[in-house]
Amino acid sequence: MAAQGVRRRKDDAGAEGDGQRRVSPAAPKKPGTRPASGAMSERRARILEIATRRFADFGFEATTVRQIAEDANILSGSLYHHFVTKDEMLHEIVRDAAMQMRDNALRIARAPVDAEHRLVALILLDLGEVTRNQKVHAILTNERRMFRENEEFAYISKAKRETYQAWHSVVQDGIDERLFKADVDIFLTILTVIRMLNTAADWYKNDDAYVTRKAGSYSLDEVIDFHLDFILGAVRLPSRTTEPVPRRACEELARFRS
Repeated sequence: MAAQGVRRRKDDAGAEGDGQRRVSPAAPKKPGTRPASGAMSERRARILEIATRRFADFGFEATTVRQIAEDANILSGSLYHHFVTKDEMLHEIVRDAAMQMRDNALRIARAPVDAEHRLVALILLDLGEVTRNQKVHAILTNERRMFRENEEFAYISKAKRETYQAWHSVVQDGIDERLFKADVDIFLTILTVIRMLNTAADWYKNDDAYVTRKAGSYSLDEVIDFHLDFILGAVRLPSRTTEPVPRRACEELARFRS
């Protein structure tokens, strides 16, 4: 069950101490604000890598500080030298990914090209980045309810809303420009496309050959081309369905910028 407000969390090692500083929902703590030596920075990065895998594979609430510490071969108490709370780890894992995806989506939505080129660029951006950074984006998807209900993570929900609005404006422009079908349900289309791309990234990165060992035979380019063709086929006017997909013309616009 998602955390509410400033409710304290417990792990196997016991409750967090009273009076520990919480991350402000208005200004979540930025990475690197805690002074650290080179060795400390390397250890923090290792802890975040372990936490990312745990949160993605098992869920944020189901993961304990003790489990993260054990995976990192340190005592639970030692982990608190690097992170005050488990929430602080989550902030550092998801913050930049959510903000950068939002910024890139807005940049593409405002580009001075037609709506179909912008939609192709959004698809390329999303599938490319979600595949590259799959576990972080799995957390952003899987923990969406917790992000909505916990004020500390309001900035995540805001970034996701603004990303959706960027997609919405592009699809609406495509309808207005008579490139896409007039009766496209924009909300359901975007919801379906984004979840489809997230599923494709998860399948491509993590498939365990449960589908007759077929997954490993696909290149990422083939996966991208399939989704571009499938999505454009669903939204284009019937008279345009045989037109080529402008992937190459959109690749520079779609390039992820951090």
